[in-house]
Amino acid sequence: MLKFEDNYPLNKITTLQIGGPARKFVKVKTDEELIKAIKYAKDQLMPYLIIGGGSNLLVSDEGFDGLVIKNEITGSISTSKVGFDSFEVSTKSGTPLQDLVDYTIAHGLSGLQKLTGIPGTIGGAVYGNAGAYGQTISGHLSNIVILACPESDSGCASLTRMTLSKRDCNFNYRDSIFKKTHDIILEVIFQLELGDPKILQQETQDILAKRLVKYPPGIKCPGSFFKNIIATSLPQEILQKIPPEKIIYGKLPAAALLEQVGAKGQKLDGIEIATYHANLFINKGHGSAKAFYNLAKKYAKKVKEKFGITLEPEVQLINLPTLI
Repeated sequence: MLKFEDNYPLNKITTLQIGGPARKFVKVKTDEELIKAIKYAKDQLMPYLIIGGGSNLLVSDEGFDGLVIKNEITGSISTSKVGFDSFEVSTKSGTPLQDLVDYTIAHGLSGLQKLTGIPGTIGGAVYGNAGAYGQTISGHLSNIVILACPESDSGCASLTRMTLSKRDCNFNYRDSIFKKTHDIILEVIFQLELGDPKILQQETQDILAKRLVKYPPGIKCPGSFFKNIIATSLPQEILQKIPPEKIIYGKLPAAALLEQVGAKGQKLDGIEIATYHANLFINKGHGSAKAFYNLAKKYAKKVKEKFGITLEPEVQLINLPTLI
């Protein structure tokens, strides 16, 4: 039985702890409940938004005038052998990403270990093609089971399950086809190779130590706000202004540009840019989406003026205008 709640405060479920109310809110724990929630929204002529762990969102202070569906569809992670040292691992989209990473390490499977410490769910990670330290979630992904629900289908009569290949998903840096369609990720299948559990564990411990410096326990933030810039996408005249050592894994960190325009440590009405990382915007207590947005926009503009580079948000903006 679905439990719909009225005027649900979204700041309760975002890691940033910012966001106004959703007109309606519901948690779903099975595919069938998800379908019922979507049909409810369609029947009520109400927009809907599906979220996972709330870790990559900036929700406006006005909230969302529709139904927010929180995906809590989990299940056992399963493994099957598909080659001499190759295994398929499948999991539901509401599974926390860390649970999957821990599972693969415990089973000696390599390919996802560098994603340790990234908050959120599998579905959210695939939606934004999450990654860290040169590894992305799409790197070893093979197939995705989706629920297709065209926006034009007001009654969701054509809700259908489909399986997409990795190629179908149009993965790019922090991007996927799911940002452009209304298809809903239900299950994700990876193909991973055998690795040494001790080496994998050590690698994750080293990465987690680095992440804990950037994201200490209790920090209220949505993760890095702006996308890094793919170096090959920059004109030569701009690249010449940038020291080669600033290019990491083929990308120019947005933090390096923001630091050059004085972003570190800047504050606005309860929002602060970290003194140790210029692409980390933190809610220090009772900050608002408006203050967060205005602070980010101010320094994105400064980067544009100084370097001619347009920074794009990595974080999903809900009921907020385009930043640039």
